Amino acid sequence: MALRKGMNKQTTRLQAASALAMAMFEQKGLTELIDSKFKHDPRIRLTPGNAVKAMIGTMLSAEGRRPLFGISNFYLSSPTEQLFGSDADVNALNARAFSRNLDRLFKMDLGELTFECYSMLCKEYGLSSNMFNIDETNFSVTSLVKEPDVMEAAFPERCGHAKDGHNERLVYSLLSVTDGNGAICYERPYDGATTDGEMDRDAIEFLSKKVDPDITTLAADCKIVTGPLVKLMLEKGFGFVAKCPDNFGKKVRSKIVESVRTGTMDPSLVRDGWELYDTDAEVEGKMLRFVAFRTTDDISAGIEYLRDQGLKEAGSRFSRFESRTYNCDVDARRALDEALYCHVDSAYDVIWSIDEVEVSVGYGHRGRPRKDEKPITKTEYKVNVELVFNEERAKALSQDRGVRVLITNLPRSNADEENIRFGATADTVLMTYLGQYRVGAPVRDGTNNLVRWWIGIDIHRPITLIPEGNPRGSAACV
Repeated sequence: MALRKGMNKQTTRLQAASALAMAMFEQKGLTELIDSKFKHDPRIRLTPGNAVKAMIGTMLSAEGRRPLFGISNFYLSSPTEQLFGSDADVNALNARAFSRNLDRLFKMDLGELTFECYSMLCKEYGLSSNMFNIDETNFSVTSLVKEPDVMEAAFPERCGHAKDGHNERLVYSLLSVTDGNGAICYERPYDGATTDGEMDRDAIEFLSKKVDPDITTLAADCKIVTGPLVKLMLEKGFGFVAKCPDNFGKKVRSKIVESVRTGTMDPSLVRDGWELYDTDAEVEGKMLRFVAFRTTDDISAGIEYLRDQGLKEAGSRFSRFESRTYNCDVDARRALDEALYCHVDSAYDVIWSIDEVEVSVGYGHRGRPRKDEKPITKTEYKVNVELVFNEERAKALSQDRGVRVLITNLPRSNADEENIRFGATADTVLMTYLGQYRVGAPVRDGTNNLVRWWIGIDIHRPITLIPEGNPRGSAACV
């Protein structure tokens, strides 16, 4: 009898990942923080903070993305009044309510709000960082909108280099900044055709107002290494680590690679088989530090590249000799010398010879040839070429080709200071640059360790959890 009564009892269902994420969002004060930025309006049943919480809950569900008009379906069997306020029933979770709240959020300074949320979480969890990673990306959309519908809103444009390969679509650009713990502290969307340099400049200007540049280090890819941006970081007082592009500072990278060729690289103390070269060079009146490195994989990959690509290039260079002959050996040798002159930095040896060949020119008259008449022949000259792969030369060429160069202004030190802004070894400069993966980690598969802390959060709500979701997705809430 008791079992039958239990069967008739209504069960509240909510996926575990969504419940944990929304509980963290609520208990850490993010809902209250967002709502505090707006004047209270009793007519509004779904506040901006609760709207964001509801969208996070659906994004981290097993079903993944869904349109705004489909969010309410996710909470049909959930205690919406307990999750989003006493006035927020399922009907309050409609597309118009979410759209209106998104418009209200847009009118706020989202960068400031994001950093304030980040600061609150860092204080709550006792996190601190003097390292910030900057990166840009873009994503394509299927859209007919080609101009902003709201003043200063980002809008999709064509850029010709969509990250997902769909260059036929319009794209948005996105700037992301994370700290050394992998927590997102600043994000901003841009028009699809916005340059990376413009986004990098905005990130530098923003961070200079939020942190102390004298104790802060920025890590980024090669797009931040331009004359104006390097000058800006030095003027603000930031430390920085980035990959040096080929065209920076009158091609200073080529000079560093040449120094590596004539010098000696030291073995890395943190990566087996890796080699480092630490030096200084003057760029536009400023002495900057350069750390060149290469790996065993770089050399192996370089050899295979020279084997495949070198054969294609050499083949296209010498293939003309297969079907061509010359009137004299002087012409043949001249054509061969021209091809050999262009055959530089190649791992293929060229074994050649110029041989005489008899070429038929016909019978010298019209009509059918007479009986036993032989065609007239003349002597021409043919270039024969054989390409042989030189393993030793390929390895030597890969030594230079596999060299990558980092640029930094961190002081050189035999041992790392507590804050690397005041001194770092070459190995630490390398690992700082390689740590850029933190920009994408918070939104990939939940690899961030903060998810381990969230699992222990006490929800304090009388709901039944049905673990149908994937808790790993909760890391996107960082």
